[in-house]
Amino acid sequence: MSTLYGLIIGSGKKGRLHAVILGGLACVLLLAMAAQAGTSGQWRIKVRDAVCVEGPVVLLGDIAMPVGDYDQKTWDKLSKTQLWKASQRKGHAVNIPRHKLEGILRYYLGDYVQQCVLPSRMFIQTGGKVLDSQALQREVVAFLTAQGRALGDDVEFKKLALPPNFFFPNRYDTLKLSLPVEMKPGTVRFYMESITPDGKSNRKVAGTVFVNAWVAVPCAARPVNRYEKLTPDKITFIKKNLAYNPELWDGRGGPWRVKRPVGTGQPFRRDNLDPLPTISKGDMVTLVYKNKRIQLTTKAKALEDAHLGQQVTVRNLQSKREIVATVVGADLVRVR
Repeated sequence: MSTLYGLIIGSGKKGRLHAVILGGLACVLLLAMAAQAGTSGQWRIKVRDAVCVEGPVVLLGDIAMPVGDYDQKTWDKLSKTQLWKASQRKGHAVNIPRHKLEGILRYYLGDYVQQCVLPSRMFIQTGGKVLDSQALQREVVAFLTAQGRALGDDVEFKKLALPPNFFFPNRYDTLKLSLPVEMKPGTVRFYMESITPDGKSNRKVAGTVFVNAWVAVPCAARPVNRYEKLTPDKITFIKKNLAYNPELWDGRGGPWRVKRPVGTGQPFRRDNLDPLPTISKGDMVTLVYKNKRIQLTTKAKALEDAHLGQQVTVRNLQSKREIVATVVGADLVRVR
């Protein structure tokens, strides 16, 4: 037998050398039986890319499975071929590159290694359990799909980045998936955790996915000029991918005006909207002068924007004088 880190090809001790020779003879006999099964070349030995083992010695049947038209009796015997001593570090996965795995199998299987379908690398762990890439992807996609419902009905997941597998240190651990923040369009990070039966986390790995979410958002029904007030006749709704437009206005709040021109069909961005002032520059307003004994009203023109409660400079249309007044309502300013 060999360890994960090298094969025993010879030894100065006669007893160990005899053991290797006898092991080789046993493998030759098994290969001869497989060749006589009449199905050689019609089936393959598929080596898994992620494996957990329990015994002290790793067997071929622990890491591989037959596919195709194979003889069950032949495989039952071939699967018992001893390969190497299992690692004594339980719950710790070891990475075996393809070339090294192929060398180990060639030593024990000879030319029969040509029947093997090998992964680019194999991860093997003593104890625990493992989710392979396909099983892990199913779990993650189901989780992300459920979380993505909050973004609407037109959601797509792309560029899913996952580890090649997920090992649990213990057999009875369970998988927990979580998001650090609420899911949003664009690149999303999530976490995969191994949780012990008493609720403790003993392994945590991050993954990412890119989320496309198409949502109907307010867009310009016609060109909207700078400082123009947004009114319903200027707004239409068009589907946009929020992954590439994260700062779009959702149609709430207001009233608003735009700070920069917006072309037909273009969405309104939140950073391009200003709250519509109570009085805008150029508006005609009613100027009220009031004290304890008298109240006078006249028409004036606002010379700047102002919100409720703010001071604004207006021009008295009768006297042509500029006066600083306080905004007390829509189109109404007052001087005390």
